[in-house]
Amino acid sequence: MTAAREREIAAEHHSVARFLEDLKSKTTAVGIWGAGAIGSSAAYYFALRGLRCLAYDISAERVHEIAAGHFQSTSVHQTPTDEGQDGPMDVTATTRWRDLENAAVSVHLVCVPTERAAEPSAASLRDVMPRIARTVRSTKAPSTPPIVCIESTILPHWIDSIVIPALEAEGLTVGRDVLVGAAPRRDWFNGEDYTIETLPRIVGGSDDRTTRILVAFYSLVCRTVQPAIDAQHAAFTKVVENAIRYQGITFGNALALAFPQFDMRHILRLASTKWNIPYYFPSLGVGGHCIPLAPRYVLEEGGLDNEFLEPVREALAFNDSYFEELLATRLRPLMTGRQSVAVLGLAYTPDAKMHKLSPALAVIDALRDVPRLRLHDPYYTADEIYDLCSVPGLQFPDDLSDCDAVILVTAHSRYRSTRVEDYIAPGTLVIDNSGAWSDRRFPDGVEYYEVGRIPGRRVEVAEPWSPRAD
Repeated sequence: MTAAREREIAAEHHSVARFLEDLKSKTTAVGIWGAGAIGSSAAYYFALRGLRCLAYDISAERVHEIAAGHFQSTSVHQTPTDEGQDGPMDVTATTRWRDLENAAVSVHLVCVPTERAAEPSAASLRDVMPRIARTVRSTKAPSTPPIVCIESTILPHWIDSIVIPALEAEGLTVGRDVLVGAAPRRDWFNGEDYTIETLPRIVGGSDDRTTRILVAFYSLVCRTVQPAIDAQHAAFTKVVENAIRYQGITFGNALALAFPQFDMRHILRLASTKWNIPYYFPSLGVGGHCIPLAPRYVLEEGGLDNEFLEPVREALAFNDSYFEELLATRLRPLMTGRQSVAVLGLAYTPDAKMHKLSPALAVIDALRDVPRLRLHDPYYTADEIYDLCSVPGLQFPDDLSDCDAVILVTAHSRYRSTRVEDYIAPGTLVIDNSGAWSDRRFPDGVEYYEVGRIPGRRVEVAEPWSPRAD
């Protein structure tokens, strides 16, 4: 290695160290654009490391939540002072984006929604980027230019078609006045196992310098940070990994419909003992912020008529009518004559207030002809349930005795910890989406059906456990 190269490397390390030191000393700050589940929890984790964070959102409700110390999708609850802190965490939330102009923001995390009506949408990104560009332009530049890093799920080409043009429109040159990167989130959003800290973080920048800075920045919080070739590859990784999972879930559900004579949940669990096969259990449907949208991002990026993406189009078509098919072929015979039905769980994932594209919505829509259809979720009030689904709430667990069918959609801790077998009456049908009640001994006459299994038959052998299965 030449002496010139050694000096260059030393200068790069010094630049990264200075960038982090400015953040740690609060000379500069982290600006968060969008304070939903992604942005709010980002503010929490970086502030927990002693950084000064400013979160902007158009929702006054979200701003008030952060002011009260509630950070969405974190495993902690409503505590503005936390371990490792000498005082309250330095987080400010605002509905005025210009508050970030004079805050010496050196890292801009873009956490805005990028979907509308279950389709990819760049509307929020297009709306916020000019404001970010003006904020960058008005910021007194330290030795290293500010970084704009996209944490939202995006189409890779949006970096070149939306993000960079918005910066250039304000007279900024990428690489000189501002740096651009991507670090998509992949949190599970329910509990302590899969968080910003524990999950490997993929980051990529518009050049090698940006990538190195992003690796150092995210290493303040994330235990493992993996650099990608560039920002586009980092962004597309999030889309592809969720599209792969979507295809696997779709295949599992299709197998359960195709082979009713087999306990497909049992077979898929056994198959998952092979070292390279994940466990995809049959269910009531695919839900969530990311997985149902991933194939649509793939098609949008690859072209709707791309011949090689026909399997993705087929999976989308299958899932668009999946619950109706499941109801017609498996559940309808079980549901015949049921007049009072309780649906438990609106959220798509346990122990979180997140109902985006939840399978519970399809369940409710398909059962609207039931005379007494009610819904309960411990994270939603009865008024919220009615506003979202137009069905009344349910008093859990007392009202279960008044139901002749109970559909457990979401395995919230409250549902798992309650002795529901003491409330469910003989003759009731129980449909269990995830098998959360598979070990319960219900009263005689209760008909228990775990989706993907053979109705009326319980598994009499111990099934294998694996991290992928449980």
